Amino acid sequence: MTSPSPDGSPIDSNASSINREEKIVKVHTNVEDGDTTSISADDQLLASLGYRAELKREFSYLTVFGQSFGAMGIAPAIAESIVFSLGSGGSVGMVWTYLVGCLTLIPVALSLGELGSSMPTSGGLYYWVARLTPLRQRAFMCWLAGYMNVLGYISIYSSTIYAATLILGASISIGSDRSFAASKYHNYGIFAATILLTFVMTCVPTKLLNKLNMSYIGVQLTMLLALIISLAACTPSENKNSASFVFTDFQNTGFWSNNGWAFMMSFLTPVWVVSGFESSATIAEEASNAAKAVPFAMVSSLVVAAVTGWSVIITIAFCMGSDVVALVESDLGQPMAQIAFNSLGKNGSIAFLVFLWFSSICNCSILMVAASRETFAFARDHGLPFSGFLRQLSFNKTPARAVGFCALISLLEGLLMLVNTIAINSIFNLAIMGLYFAYCMPLISRLCFGHFKPGVFYMGDTLSYIFSAYSVAWMTFIFVLLLFPAYETVGPEEMNYAVAVLGFVLVFCVVYYWFPVYGGKTFFTGPVRTIDEILHEGVQPGAPVPILEKEAVQ
Repeated sequence: MTSPSPDGSPIDSNASSINREEKIVKVHTNVEDGDTTSISADDQLLASLGYRAELKREFSYLTVFGQSFGAMGIAPAIAESIVFSLGSGGSVGMVWTYLVGCLTLIPVALSLGELGSSMPTSGGLYYWVARLTPLRQRAFMCWLAGYMNVLGYISIYSSTIYAATLILGASISIGSDRSFAASKYHNYGIFAATILLTFVMTCVPTKLLNKLNMSYIGVQLTMLLALIISLAACTPSENKNSASFVFTDFQNTGFWSNNGWAFMMSFLTPVWVVSGFESSATIAEEASNAAKAVPFAMVSSLVVAAVTGWSVIITIAFCMGSDVVALVESDLGQPMAQIAFNSLGKNGSIAFLVFLWFSSICNCSILMVAASRETFAFARDHGLPFSGFLRQLSFNKTPARAVGFCALISLLEGLLMLVNTIAINSIFNLAIMGLYFAYCMPLISRLCFGHFKPGVFYMGDTLSYIFSAYSVAWMTFIFVLLLFPAYETVGPEEMNYAVAVLGFVLVFCVVYYWFPVYGGKTFFTGPVRTIDEILHEGVQPGAPVPILEKEAVQ
């Protein structure tokens, strides 16, 4: 059967992951006898935000933390991205921008954590925009935030898949005594195969995914320890550096003549590594006690990433040797691969890189979870083309079609590697730009319109306002920084292709929304009240679920 949404479009109620009787039981959950379990409270809060429960709540605090911490994948992410910091500001740029980058993001995590506590839905950022923006601007702002958020999550997944591809290629090259060098076509084949692998890993039932997420925490922590201990114990003395080299001897190893700007370009490593700390919001509808678990995961995962990641960064800096340029230009394609080879030898480096690749695959799987849940939530509100198809769940109650959509877009982004290395490296910038664009939108709406209603996690009026304003300013600065190319003198081969891809998505988003007759303006009104589908099935408005006024999400 179908029932109308507030915008008049039909919604297929049979697409739900729970049957009619279960939905009615959820609405009629009896809390009068003192049974106030977190699941019941979570479903009531979700209903008050306008959504019926579709996804199973089988994620614990630890799982939600694992989503944020695992999405960062500290050890593999650092190994995959130090080429940007080493290739701009040397060891000093790598060491200090990581610490500063993490510390400056803690207020951002606190500010976004407040929004996640107040509105724990899988829609996350774009839903927050809808609740915080006045009715007249709401639909378009929500539309724009949704597209930027989906773009950001898919791009960070794609960039991590590409980085894992290079690690596997480097290990093969070392194993063949460098007689094999992966071509761009080899790399794209590995890239596509890795996407297929993580697609399968992500489409498992929620209960199994919960167990996998917890196991990924162990994998990431083990990889951290393995990297630190192996490099510290096995690096020859001639490759070990002094404290002054690590912390104070700045080298401009990039293509910008200004030392200050070369140092600033090193920030791509930390902002890319710890991006994903907010991904706990994307599984809010699958988490118990989500209003507390989501902000807890955002802040705690970032703090843990700052401590453990800086330990890794310092270990690498002390054990990498002093010829930074040789590391950046290594024929293995990854400075970390060359560092591992120099410190551990052929067999040791292969074992190290294979484990690093495996931990990166775990990281990619978690990122695919975040990207697919965001895609599902946006399709549920009719924001994407073919939303009716994408928002349907599979037989095991997972958004497999949304996972497939993310995989397809990633394959298209991966075609940039057939252009050149600079082109494919631009997806690292694109991932952060898309996410930061989306991060800023609900915070700006909150600062400008003051419609925010705090949840259980709240810093107080003054501190909350200050942190929100700071977060917008800092992320705007990083966004502008990432628009710049790596080269001071730019030609077609050196351009930052992230600008072109981001520009294309923005143009598509605007044109698609305002296109006459068929554009988003004709059917998209923001988040759809799927909770109303239950009421249309015969449950009276007097049911005990507290539903807010419809104008709150129109």
